[in-house]
Amino acid sequence: MTTDNDSPSIRTYFGWQQEKVAFLFGLSAQRALMIAASVLFGIWPLAASRMSAAVVCWPVATALGVLAFLRLGGRTVDEWLVAFISYHLVKSRNRHKFASAAFAPSAGTGPKPMDLPGVLAPLKILDAQMPGGGPLAVAYHRLDRTYTAVAKVRFPGIGLVDSQRRDQRVAGWGGLLSGLCTEGNPIVRVQALQRIVPESGAALRRWHADHVSDTAPAAAVEITSGLLATATLATSQRDAYLAFTMDERRAGTAIKGAGGGTAGAAAVLTRHLRALQSSIAGADLQIEAWLGPRDLAEVLRTAFDPHSGRHLAERRANATAPLAVGGGLPAGIDPALAGPAAAEAKPNVYAHDGAQSVTYWVHDWPRNQVYSTVLAPLLGEGQHRRAFSVHIEPLGPREAEREVMRERTARSVAVRMRQRTGQIVPEHEQAALDRAQAQDAERAAGHGLVRFTAYVTLTVTDVEEIEDACAALEADAAAARIEIRRMWYAQDVGFAMSALPLGFGLPKKRW
Repeated sequence: MTTDNDSPSIRTYFGWQQEKVAFLFGLSAQRALMIAASVLFGIWPLAASRMSAAVVCWPVATALGVLAFLRLGGRTVDEWLVAFISYHLVKSRNRHKFASAAFAPSAGTGPKPMDLPGVLAPLKILDAQMPGGGPLAVAYHRLDRTYTAVAKVRFPGIGLVDSQRRDQRVAGWGGLLSGLCTEGNPIVRVQALQRIVPESGAALRRWHADHVSDTAPAAAVEITSGLLATATLATSQRDAYLAFTMDERRAGTAIKGAGGGTAGAAAVLTRHLRALQSSIAGADLQIEAWLGPRDLAEVLRTAFDPHSGRHLAERRANATAPLAVGGGLPAGIDPALAGPAAAEAKPNVYAHDGAQSVTYWVHDWPRNQVYSTVLAPLLGEGQHRRAFSVHIEPLGPREAEREVMRERTARSVAVRMRQRTGQIVPEHEQAALDRAQAQDAERAAGHGLVRFTAYVTLTVTDVEEIEDACAALEADAAAARIEIRRMWYAQDVGFAMSALPLGFGLPKKRW
């Protein structure tokens, strides 16, 4: 965008569209059945010439018709009904609770397999090697047949830089995603996860204790120690991860050429990761390390058990120290210990290892033009742990063309039908048509199209603080101009998709 005097202005972003169900006139299959049943109950007394049955049938027809279009908390009645029934069916078989092998030890003497709850049960962490020789953890999902590698990244941020440099960094991220929007690309999903952990100040106090000079004035040491004991409560530790997921079916030929099996899949995945490193660097993202099996297990473990974070950080810091000063233990943990010791999925929260988490789904993104720093309130400093995860699915050119043309055709038909019947075209329909036309022009110019969604998880260790923390999170989301919805009856699934960098969390498109 430019101003009247042709001087560059701050770039804004808009135009994202919410995915719609297109089973029948925008209705889901359940809602279509409810409407069909409503019509059937309404006409049956007339067709059968039994008006006495209308006393029962017509109220039922009215109730079904209203429930088909009624929304509660942003969800339709059939969605609430499916979630409620699914949860209680699982609860009736006592499968909403999880106890790890620590409470049910196996009789075998070999290495223990991974023991993860719920939707994470099909996962297995494979040990691979990066081309440089470093270890690489590959999370294999045997049901989805996907392989995921995770990188821990550092980023300079965009809040304190000038607008030109900010736009360059955002454009670099867009270039990374656009490079994945190629036909038949085996990288089918990208997850960007940022975890915000309130910092207790222990690491900073330890650094001060190790580096304080013996000749330092006692008053200076006392004042600095007092400041470190009180001022660090407002700081937060931030961990950022990028997860790239490869589909085994798309890369089948390449996997066979690399030897087949999980070893061949890991080799093909590392080949694509090496090709992506220049694009990642172009987005001003610095890869600290590709996570190995023990590193990825540590990330999972600290998400399930926040109390273990300090202990594992101490172990990592002392990993290279001599045994005499407490070193010797390798960094990270065994993948068999990555899961929680115990967990329970409740309708409104997910309890795990002395902590409770609440996951929200981003239901609606800003409807007006916003700056690239719009999510700053949600990702700012806080008193509780937060995890914000964005899942992105790049679309190939042919699929992108079908999606754009389907949206443009639907919007154009809606506007023309109103014009032919002499109705006034609402501004939101005209704006939607303009967005579809602009999106088609951008696609023709070579831009990529992606599906995406986002989740945010709040974790507390004190049960009494959870509602206040949720209220603060919802206020921050409102300040960020996004609308979030609590994932009732699916908190365990939401936690797995939001707080863990495992590359799955974007559902398949419903037709």
